[in-house]
Amino acid sequence: MKKVLIIGPLPPPIHGESMAIKSLVESNEIKNFCKLICINTNREQVNTTGKFALSKIYEDIRHILKAFSIVIFNKPDIIYLSISQTKLGLLRDVIFILLGSLRKKAKIITHLHGNNLGNIIDNLSSLELNFVSYALNKVDTGIVLGDSLKGNYRNLINRVEVVFNGIDKNFINDNELDIKFSNNHESEYINILYLSNLIESKGYLELILATINLIEKGYPIKLTLAGSIFNNVQFESVMEEVKRRKMDRDIIYRGVVQGVEKKELLLSSDIMILPTNYIIEGQPLSIIEGMAAGMPIISTKRGSIPDLVKENGILIDEGNKLQIENAIIQFLENKKFKLDSGKRSRKLFLQQFTLDNYISKIKSIFEL
Repeated sequence: MKKVLIIGPLPPPIHGESMAIKSLVESNEIKNFCKLICINTNREQVNTTGKFALSKIYEDIRHILKAFSIVIFNKPDIIYLSISQTKLGLLRDVIFILLGSLRKKAKIITHLHGNNLGNIIDNLSSLELNFVSYALNKVDTGIVLGDSLKGNYRNLINRVEVVFNGIDKNFINDNELDIKFSNNHESEYINILYLSNLIESKGYLELILATINLIEKGYPIKLTLAGSIFNNVQFESVMEEVKRRKMDRDIIYRGVVQGVEKKELLLSSDIMILPTNYIIEGQPLSIIEGMAAGMPIISTKRGSIPDLVKENGILIDEGNKLQIENAIIQFLENKKFKLDSGKRSRKLFLQQFTLDNYISKIKSIFEL
């Protein structure tokens, strides 16, 4: 049985990258194929990403020493690294790669769970670039979330493979979807769902303001937001505005949702919206969850989102409140378009974005 060293973030906190690695680590198909050894690189505070802190340096040194010990004494056959999208993180990951290369027979795989690595590489100094290039040339396979993201590696890795994110196809089953679609016409309101961390660059503020405008114009909509708050002052300010306009029953915040609570929220929602311009956005798991729940998607062309949103939704410009409003109105005024888009979401999910597909592809790369 092969030994695989997994280096990357595991929850908590919850975000797309940590959940994707959690799925890999917990997969019976992977565990039956190889023995896993994990180094969890997650930070307690993800909103300090990219900022210098002595505590982070201490953590990184501890992880590097642990990786060195594992490479020397456990002799892994594969080193799988979820590569960072910050400068400090990338320089740390270069050390992981060089440590992995000490094990001559080991295969080194990097997995990019976003879309900012290329920007980081482009802004390195000449010395830093030489260091990074030397290390990346030792990588056997780089993984990205979609074809449009391959350029992030800047041709410094010879083999780049595409692996779409995925979730369990049975998280929401066909019977539950049939009930949802059959009840689709009963509610007098359209329930909109924002399911992601509440970061300004993910567009939640524009979505709230667009919803306020539409409610004031008489459109029958409700908005639910779920996820971690990253700026309490900013969030409380916009929610005070919601309260001032007496819309606090129409625009609500549910906190972080997981498991059954998340599933119920997805099944009770009609449209998912993520108007993101988040710089490292890759292929949001939340959108895939919305597709699994048979929802039309309104989002942007950021990262690999166009791989998710084709004929099952509407792509808008980043941060454009008016386009958010117009997209919502299109679904409000054409119920058949909304229902058909939701069914196409479900079909596309089952074809390309299940956890089975994700794990199978990762395993095939391990076997290369």
